[in-house]
Parts: sequence; structure tokens; C-alpha cells
Amino acid sequence: MAVKTSNLYGKIAVTNKALRSVANFTIRESYGVANGNVSYIITDNNKVFINVRLWLKYGVTPEAVCESVRNQIRYAVENFSGMNVAVVNITVVGIK
Repeated sequence: MAVKTSNLYGKIAVTNKALRSVANFTIRESYGVANGNVSYIITDNNKVFINVRLWLKYGVTPEAVCESVRNQIRYAVENFSGMNVAVVNITVVGIK
């Protein structure tokens, strides 16, 4: 499924695969994350819902890292697609 919008330049369609790629890149670049991936993305009425699974590095504060990752993903996806990110759910799977 693709998210569709229009702007000054015309109509734009962004696929879930593209949104997943942006979110996964953001996860890899985040501080305190040992590994992580986007388990799935749902798009509905110009809103994006993202579920993420994370493995954190030992010694970091899980709450701080999760909040940081959530904000970074929201910013990156909104900046890339122009869509509103309604929810970023994060599940911490483990610590490495």
C-alpha cells in the first residue's frame, strides 16, 4: 500500500517499503541501539503507524533511548514523506 499526497510539484506516492527503509536507516544511526528493525508499517488516511523492535546496548537507559529513537523516526519519516506519523510503538527485545 502506498501513501499518496500532493504538493506544489504534483502528486506523490510513497510506498511502505520506502518508509520502512527510512525508519530502518534511522534506527541504525541511533545512539544506544545495538540492532533493530521495523516490524511493520500501516498507512491510513495520510497517517503512518510504525512498530519497531530494538536490541539495546548494555549500560544505556532504555526509556531515554526509546524516546530518542521514537522522535528521530517520527522526524525522519515525516520529513521524507510529508505524512503525519501518528504512532511509533517500540518493543525492546533485549540487551546486547
